[in-house]
Amino acid sequence: MTRRSLIAPTAVIFDFDLTLADSRPGFMASHRHAAQQLGLPEPTAEAVGRSIGTPIEKVIPGWFPHLPPDKVAEYIRVYRAKADEVMADLTQVLPGARETIDHLHEEGIKLALVSQKLRHLIETVLDREGMRFEVVLGGQDVPDFKPHPGGLLLALQRLGVEADDAVFVGDTTIDAEAAANAKLRFVGVLTGVTTREELEPYASIALLDHVGELPGFLGL
Repeated sequence: MTRRSLIAPTAVIFDFDLTLADSRPGFMASHRHAAQQLGLPEPTAEAVGRSIGTPIEKVIPGWFPHLPPDKVAEYIRVYRAKADEVMADLTQVLPGARETIDHLHEEGIKLALVSQKLRHLIETVLDREGMRFEVVLGGQDVPDFKPHPGGLLLALQRLGVEADDAVFVGDTTIDAEAAANAKLRFVGVLTGVTTREELEPYASIALLDHVGELPGFLGL
């Protein structure tokens, strides 16, 4: 665990995938199904893992640069239909995540979640696990995708707090860039596919092995 400073915020904003929950099996199953339906090569587990947190509208043209726009749209439609079927069931909350959310609530800290994922897929998991947030923003709710700061700024507005009073917790360099663009302090967690070496150049106040370390880092 790398620590650079200790700060007690009044609000914490979280990313979802690979920060609080491991949904890689759901992503893999949904992409495998869409690729099979369109007769395309199945993406590797590494490619799928690296794509999490990037909007699918950008992922598919990157994987299949010669795929015409109508086929990209069809891939996304088939992928989303499969994700609606399997994503929640194949998503597991990461160790320590539920306890961390409960602990922060007990300390009176306001909580928000900002993700590129569609909100209903997130809320199904949160409801199942009994994890409570004052604000949940999915991909359909934000003015633009991370690293654009719009989603984080909207979360701050809805929580009624200033950026100086909050931190953002995420697992990717995209999350770190979004935090910087929103002028939020950033706590990185190493439960995703992004390595410590990739995250260290960013102005994080901490790099934690997992989100369960967050209350202790915040002095709670």
